[in-house]
Amino acid sequence: MLVKKMKQNNRRLNKNQHWFILLILFPLILTSCKQRPNEPLPNARPETYISIFPDSALNQSTSNLHLHWWGVDPDGWVKGFVFSFDKKNWFWTYKNDSVFKLTILGQDTSYDFWIFAVDNTLRMNLEEGQKIDFVDKNNNGYWDTGERFNLSPDDCYDETPATLKFPIKNTPPTVEFAMTGEFTGTRLDVPDTTFPIVSFQWIASDIDGDNTISDFWVALNDTTNWVIVPSQFRFLTIVADAIDDTVVDASVYPSSTQTLGRTPVQGKLKMRLDGNNVFYLKARDIAGSFSQTIRMPAVGKTWFVKKPKSNLLIVADYGIADNSISFYKSVFDSLGIKPDVWDLRVGARYPRRGILVPPFPRVDFTETLMRFYNFILWVASDETNFDIAAISLPRFKTKGGKVLFSFILPQSTSPGFDVGKALSDLSGVVDSVSSVPLTGFVPSGTRILNYNPQDTTKRSNYPLLVRDSPSDNPIDGGKIVAYLRALYPSVNAKPIYWVEPRTQWNNLTFTIGAESNEGNFVLVGFPIYRFNGAKNASVFIENVFRNFGALSITNLKRW
Repeated sequence: MLVKKMKQNNRRLNKNQHWFILLILFPLILTSCKQRPNEPLPNARPETYISIFPDSALNQSTSNLHLHWWGVDPDGWVKGFVFSFDKKNWFWTYKNDSVFKLTILGQDTSYDFWIFAVDNTLRMNLEEGQKIDFVDKNNNGYWDTGERFNLSPDDCYDETPATLKFPIKNTPPTVEFAMTGEFTGTRLDVPDTTFPIVSFQWIASDIDGDNTISDFWVALNDTTNWVIVPSQFRFLTIVADAIDDTVVDASVYPSSTQTLGRTPVQGKLKMRLDGNNVFYLKARDIAGSFSQTIRMPAVGKTWFVKKPKSNLLIVADYGIADNSISFYKSVFDSLGIKPDVWDLRVGARYPRRGILVPPFPRVDFTETLMRFYNFILWVASDETNFDIAAISLPRFKTKGGKVLFSFILPQSTSPGFDVGKALSDLSGVVDSVSSVPLTGFVPSGTRILNYNPQDTTKRSNYPLLVRDSPSDNPIDGGKIVAYLRALYPSVNAKPIYWVEPRTQWNNLTFTIGAESNEGNFVLVGFPIYRFNGAKNASVFIENVFRNFGALSITNLKRW
């Protein structure tokens, strides 16, 4: 009975417990009808962060900023980012950092940077740098908080972009001369003396970006008078507009290469002729900041600009110590011509060229010949400056210039240098010269013939010349002359001189002088001064320049 009663009581208790459990679970059952256990939670938006190193850069940064950013997504991963510097233009990136070159707008400039992360729920294929549009509800052209970006789905991105403000300090540009030189051995600054055409080259940079350099300012002697050169140029040539006064206007021709610019910039500099000059240069950036002013020559120095006084130039490219240049000057003095002299050999010490050779001969040397001279006597004792002659004399001839070119070469010339081609290029009257000398020492009394001893019908109207001796040239007649070479005239030229056959060179004769058919270039392979034994050297020179027209009243004046 006890057991049964107990069982009945237990049955009664279990029935009551069942109703109690149902009352507790009923609300939970209702809730489970609204959210099934296997339904996913809503996507959680990512969060975005920015950093710049070092933090002190935020106080005053340069315009080149290296920014880092990252995102955190609680239920996935970050796929990419969208950023902007103006809240108007937004761009996609897969990167986590970048160096931005920000434009300097003034001495004090600041930029704001916005960026937000996009998580892996993005259902769009975007390219690096692709522009991302937004819905501009208030039509003000800028993104404002709450405006939706055109990304799908809507909850794939951080709707509160991370932002940082960057105060930018402008850094002034820097500039320095870089007279790289056109040919090996030329000096890397302005020569001590020039004619009224001179070039300068420089390099410039700016930590804010070289594109922030707006222009260069140049001055000559007077730093209250600046001429502005556009920023794309790093080379310029100053050219005197006239040479009729001691201080003259000079134009500035900028160029992107080591050539004469086509058009001068606005403004004039004042060049001192037969006087000392100083060139000044500074760079300016788009914020108006200037570099330090640099000068050439260095502080305490100047360079002398020589005023052309004649229409005839003697190019003294002669390294042998004798009185040849004085002799040539005296010949022209006797004809009433006061030639100018440009000494290319003074101060030369191989491989360094003369101190008066400009670093940019293609411009400074060639343009001086072109603008100021009609006639040239070029006297050379080796091939050192044949490359300069080869770039200048052909242009000089196209202008109508006329040249007497006298040279003698050493026993061996510079390895790898084609002397014959250089002579062909600079003169046009020979195809080549003998690769080796055809004579040794040339004794006194040796004749340079004005006819071909093998065919006397071939002759010229120039006088016979004789190698000097100590008796007829007490100062230099005893000095050595040697190593004459044969000239092989081109079809555009004719022979004018032949070497006399002698036993010293096995009775060989060869052409030693040639003249262009047009009569504008005479080339002789011997030093004229040292073949004055018959006192005909001056007659030869006079005849050449008379044929050139240099002795007429008209041509005594400069072009």
